[in-house]
Amino acid sequence: MRHVALTLVSLTALTVACGDSGADGDTTLGTEEGVTTIDGSGTGDELPTGDGDGDPGDGDGDACTNPCGDDCCAADEACDPNTLECVLDCGDTDPCGVAPGECCGDGQICYVGQCVIPGGPCSELGCATQTESDCAEGEICDGDLGLCVPNLADETCTFMPEPGVFDPVPRWSWGVRKPRNCMIDSDCQKEEICDNGGCAVTWPHHVPQPDDYPQHHQVMASPMVADLDGDCIPEVIFNSYEPSSWTNNGVLRAVHGDTGEKLWSLGDPAWRSDGTAIPAIGDIDYDGDLEIVNVSADQHLQLIDHEGNPIWKTANVLAANLVSGAPALANFDLSGDAEIAHGREIYASDGSLLWAGNGGLGTNSSYATLSCVADLDGDLRPELIGGGTAYTFTGTVGVDFTGSTMWQSGGDGYCGVADFQLDGIPEVVVVRGGNIVILDGPTGAQLATFSIPGGGSGGAPNIADFDGDGFPDIGSAGGSRYVVVQFDGVNTMTKLWDAVTKDVSSNRTGSSVFDFDGDGRSEVIYADEWYLRIYPGVEPDCALDPAGPNCDQNMTDAEILFIDITSSGTRVEYPVVADVDGDFKAELVVSTNNNFDQGNIGDAGIEVFEDRLDNWVGTLPIWNQHTYHITNVNAAGQIPVVEPNNWEFPMSKPYNSYRRNSQGGVDGCAPDLVAQDLQAVGMCIDELGVSVRICNQGCLGVGPGVDVTFSETNAGVLGTVQTTQAIPAGGCVKVGLSVPLPGAAPFEVSVSVDDDGMGGNDFNECIEDNNDFGPVELCPTIG
Repeated sequence: MRHVALTLVSLTALTVACGDSGADGDTTLGTEEGVTTIDGSGTGDELPTGDGDGDPGDGDGDACTNPCGDDCCAADEACDPNTLECVLDCGDTDPCGVAPGECCGDGQICYVGQCVIPGGPCSELGCATQTESDCAEGEICDGDLGLCVPNLADETCTFMPEPGVFDPVPRWSWGVRKPRNCMIDSDCQKEEICDNGGCAVTWPHHVPQPDDYPQHHQVMASPMVADLDGDCIPEVIFNSYEPSSWTNNGVLRAVHGDTGEKLWSLGDPAWRSDGTAIPAIGDIDYDGDLEIVNVSADQHLQLIDHEGNPIWKTANVLAANLVSGAPALANFDLSGDAEIAHGREIYASDGSLLWAGNGGLGTNSSYATLSCVADLDGDLRPELIGGGTAYTFTGTVGVDFTGSTMWQSGGDGYCGVADFQLDGIPEVVVVRGGNIVILDGPTGAQLATFSIPGGGSGGAPNIADFDGDGFPDIGSAGGSRYVVVQFDGVNTMTKLWDAVTKDVSSNRTGSSVFDFDGDGRSEVIYADEWYLRIYPGVEPDCALDPAGPNCDQNMTDAEILFIDITSSGTRVEYPVVADVDGDFKAELVVSTNNNFDQGNIGDAGIEVFEDRLDNWVGTLPIWNQHTYHITNVNAAGQIPVVEPNNWEFPMSKPYNSYRRNSQGGVDGCAPDLVAQDLQAVGMCIDELGVSVRICNQGCLGVGPGVDVTFSETNAGVLGTVQTTQAIPAGGCVKVGLSVPLPGAAPFEVSVSVDDDGMGGNDFNECIEDNNDFGPVELCPTIG
């Protein structure tokens, strides 16, 4: 039986006055609301009867008391006056689901084709940056209903792209482009075209306007990512500078992550920043709004609210009076507000100095203060690691908070923390003086050391599983080589591979890692003075055959996954991987500058890349500080009171990494988009109005902008609309369309999800053949 959407006529309490004919001879049915003509021909046909002889009847030998055309409906059915078919009689409501459907009972509602008992009221459907829910486990908020409904997520919904197959393209850029001459497109950056002898962008590019400090368009510090305005779309936050005063005249900026358009710029001369500092972002006072901690032009800490308004500046000059510093946020006393660490100092949320140690800053007196925070001794309270010194703390802020040296082991350097022996006890990695050093976390005892090939001081370490063997590895950049090493868990590090790079300026740039294709081997993202590169976790030949001819520990440009022109004079910056546009998928954010002789071939500003093939896996919409390690902050930017140990959380598959972003709990988690509850809206008089729920039955959310195309069997495509909000895993949103009546009713309407109306689609789903729904008959005629 055909599915009928009853939008104009309620088939309620249909009764028949058998043998009753109107004056014109038409047979009529009596209803609660009047008389409805069945046979408009005026022939006076008698109602069917049934007495058990094969004619229509009710089966008991009596005359049919519920006729419908040539049929006789059962006691629980009603006659559809448009199709003259028997349908389930649900009283004042239509049947729920595909015909014959079911009648919902007391306390139930019809939701996505089934009768369900909703939970309590809720505020709104979640998104990438807002994951807290008013609903119970197994439920999700439906924003249209304002009720908790069953969560439709399927944790087995996965899509695994072919390893190493992706196509990064610019999503947007901000800043000032460097003119480049060209003969053909290949003379230009990725996705640029050669236009009249010059390279031109094919993506949205934003130049700071005359009233927006246009001279401050150089960016050397790592950009941070967080949702400042709470609209489910993260922002990119960064310090910018003008070349003549790059260390002491910076402008802090925030731009929208999905478009690159300005949110705000802090250009007040009294609140200028170190143009190369890396800010830290989080909800320090737990009031629901994020704060930004930045380093000022005169080497104080500044607190800026989420709207770009200055709040305070510390009274004292920072003890670590170094350019390109980076604060870190943590709750050191496990109560009250979070605190701010910078070098060997701890500050309260109001900017007052709580404690200052000695030693442990950066790599020398000219470069960046980068300290780490981790619970090294298992007492739940975090320690502060500054280079080769660890500090531990007791007491409560405002009462008796104090710190002391836990251990001191060698000279200063850049740090990272992980459990390399998988025994639950963390190790500390320190890169200093051209060496990678591994220290025992609780004691500081030196376990192993490795000299970075090609020299150079060495950049802040990345820690991740590069080769997929289940054990973390270490990556660091020197002056002319990027190197990845393995630790045997006892006393030896060995080289997995290295690659030629160019960083004679600082020779201590950072890098980040991310498993873009979800194959268990993390890729390296590194930008030197001239190029942005994405390296595979292992050489391609090694992944196939450890004895392969090119498995030689030398990662060449022919073996890498992606390379593009960029430029930087380099400090300690690195590219960042985060969901910057609220679509639950990874994007790559890169800072660029061209005001130094060593790195001046590329543009100046910020560039954001996404994957044209949608093969990059899901990740979190945040990267909040230079020493980011996932468990130090949640998706909304809240600082945990008690931070889970990165090397132990989650229990089933610990992150056990540093300067790497999360890929969620299910490898290859994917969306599964379907349409449900298609119905007409309005009276179908001058316009055809339709609405439909777009539901995500997968385990990975999707952002706004899902194409939904409506079609009518005879009229063809009616139109395409886009969803305007994110659809998290298990949730649904409603979209609608109104068009002039496409002919005479009734209409056979169908819906296709992730369809731009011309056959194009954007999403890799775990199931690709369930995007179509219908046709459903809407706007039935009567009589």
